[in-house]
Amino acid sequence: MCPTLAAMTANRIDVHHHYVPAEVVDELGRVGIHHVGGQPLAPWRPADSLPVMDRYEIAAALLSVPVPLTFGDPATSRRVARRINEIGAEAVGDDPERFGLFAVLPLPDVDGALDELAYALDVLRADGIMLLSNHAGVYLGDPRLEQVFAELDRRAAVVFVHPAADPHAGSPVGTLEPSLFEFVFDTTRAVANLIIGGTLERHRSVHLVLAHTGGTAPYLHDRILDRAPILARVRADAPPPTVEELQRMLSDGLAASRRQLERLFYDVTLSANDTVLGCVHDLVPSTHILFGTDYPMAQEIGVAATLAGLEGHPGFDEEDRRAIEGDAARHLLPRLDNWAARIPRARDFATKEESA
Repeated sequence: MCPTLAAMTANRIDVHHHYVPAEVVDELGRVGIHHVGGQPLAPWRPADSLPVMDRYEIAAALLSVPVPLTFGDPATSRRVARRINEIGAEAVGDDPERFGLFAVLPLPDVDGALDELAYALDVLRADGIMLLSNHAGVYLGDPRLEQVFAELDRRAAVVFVHPAADPHAGSPVGTLEPSLFEFVFDTTRAVANLIIGGTLERHRSVHLVLAHTGGTAPYLHDRILDRAPILARVRADAPPPTVEELQRMLSDGLAASRRQLERLFYDVTLSANDTVLGCVHDLVPSTHILFGTDYPMAQEIGVAATLAGLEGHPGFDEEDRRAIEGDAARHLLPRLDNWAARIPRARDFATKEESA
């Protein structure tokens, strides 16, 4: 029998849904990458996702590939990125009411990334772009990526940020899979670098969606601070600032960082527990919180756990849940307004099976 979760909306939008084409699995295997975040890579087909989406009343899913595309030479990375995006666009073209696409870029190759960005958005009509928290050690917010963010800003693009961990190095603690802690820490590093380096302030039209509720950024927001002006004042030859002046500078800096965090969007993938949901909801309204499943990496149990966590969280009312599960994504990505929820409701499946 299919699971029977209480339905909060029949129009759920999953912004964190992965696809890894078989030829990409093969390509990664040739350079020794068989896992991402400790999870084995397995080929994906749309037919693998649709039954799960139907069971949990997910009307549509945004597809992304969460793997690094650094193969040692830019030509190979560009070729693989192009093929990944074309396969994703084919899946969307075959079923445009059920799938959307966050296209990948062959970073840190900036020239290749700019070419692929234009192709993905202008030719393939991707819904947005997926960036990793770091690309071969080049973190978001690094000056080397400034041209990419300038172009994303010009297009007012939606950018899905997924964490990355070195697929060869794994976790510094051998018993801990990278996806447990390194993913959330790496997202936090990227967010902090984007804020402290001024990238988000310079490119205010980029709409960033952070996976896993932004890692630990909502919890550690009072540590995401550009301390350079404060340290410069302290080290200056002029008389040192008073305690009151330092407190004011600290308060102003934290307020500026918080304003930037409040502009971002946060998906609840693998984060739907009261502690994390309460923390992110203290930072942003439900209109900036999005539903995600991490399927197929998190498997079906991850989908069920996320929905159960949202349903049980006492800090959300029905209006909040409607926003999180679909309305916020539709507002962020207007094309989703054209996606009709033409799927049987999960409880209808259950009723038919019970009667049979």
